[in-house]
Amino acid sequence: MPRKPRDFQRAVVYHVMNRGLNRRDIFVDDADRVRFAERVVEYAELTGARIYHWVWMTTHFHMLVEISYAKLRAFAGTLQQTYAQDFHRRHGTSGIFWEGRFKSKPVEIGEYLMRCGRYIERNPVRVGMVAAAEQFPWSSARFYVTGKSDGLTTANPYIGAQKKGFDREDYRAILASGADDAWMAEHNGKRVLGSAAFGEQFTREKGRERRRRGRPRLLPEAKG
Repeated sequence: MPRKPRDFQRAVVYHVMNRGLNRRDIFVDDADRVRFAERVVEYAELTGARIYHWVWMTTHFHMLVEISYAKLRAFAGTLQQTYAQDFHRRHGTSGIFWEGRFKSKPVEIGEYLMRCGRYIERNPVRVGMVAAAEQFPWSSARFYVTGKSDGLTTANPYIGAQKKGFDREDYRAILASGADDAWMAEHNGKRVLGSAAFGEQFTREKGRERRRRGRPRLLPEAKG
């Protein structure tokens, strides 16, 4: 019996992010953030993506997304294209919206993933928008601290957040401490957020995926 090919990409979580061109506001008000969240949910359902951690800042966004490489561009590329169209229609603007193609950094499951998730959620704290991460309504921090569903976040199974015994107070305390900020500043400059072995394995598997499937495409809804 032939052995089933191993799909390494299914186990990869990506740090997906982008910002507006020339650091322009991509969210003028909460209605924009609601629309962006709706688009995220829509394309996550179509591609099977799971959103573990996220934050919508004024000029940029961050997400930790588990998705196969073959569907990554369909998710993030289509999201960017359709949201830019939504924004222009609502605000009567036009032209290039994003700084460029979305950025997607593979993140190794384990300590790298845990620290990156909390680092993303602390963005509003680091810039002085709120005193505590869970006070910011447009991030996954409130979900992990309170347990209240936000309609977007999937409980991160790699930190045990889907279990009843998940210690939310401990999570809140670690967020408040900012213990991950310096660690991420040291590790975040690399192309892959993880160990050397993880980086080598990911590079090999991504090359195989590209040879099998070619360049990933946008979803049909965003063409034209």
